[in-house]
Amino acid sequence: MSGEPSTAPVFPAEMRVRLARRDPAALALFFDAFFDRVYAYLRRLVADEHLAEDLTQDVFLQAHRALASYDPARDPRPWLFTIATNKLRDHWRARAARGENREASLDQEELGALALGLPPPPDQLPSSEELVTRVRAAIQALPEGLRATVLLRVYEGLSFEDIGRILERNEVATRKRYSRALGALRDALGELWKQSVEGPR
Repeated sequence: MSGEPSTAPVFPAEMRVRLARRDPAALALFFDAFFDRVYAYLRRLVADEHLAEDLTQDVFLQAHRALASYDPARDPRPWLFTIATNKLRDHWRARAARGENREASLDQEELGALALGLPPPPDQLPSSEELVTRVRAAIQALPEGLRATVLLRVYEGLSFEDIGRILERNEVATRKRYSRALGALRDALGELWKQSVEGPR
């Protein structure tokens, strides 16, 4: 899809060992590289920006405490987004235990009705900026389990294997979930889908 291709930050390999050792410079670079991306991921999965900020802070505190479990031979993103996803699950479970209404679970995959309305006629296709806004809205309307899969694949460029580990699914199930998400987006966007995938002609 056009509009927001993956611009996932590259964390230099030589800094990974230093990160595992809690080197201050590596920790600062890690924070600068990933804080906004983790916040964006969580913000697209919860309704409240302050909650997303609090969860993001908790994610990085947990990451700092858990650096002994980080393998410096690997890209830190799957490890970090696993922590973020688990923090989100913990938040929802805590709300459920208190009897509060909560956002849908990451395990919820029912497509339901995507509250987007009918797409415009082909001669009224939007500008590139409007297209990006509508694609974002379509992604936001996906059930959380499908939305998380799209966010990790499209925005972070993670492999299906890594996404499966993060969301506690096997690779085959993750691929199917991603396919279902794309199908839902295709149905929701109608004529806009071709423009979002192929770009304007």
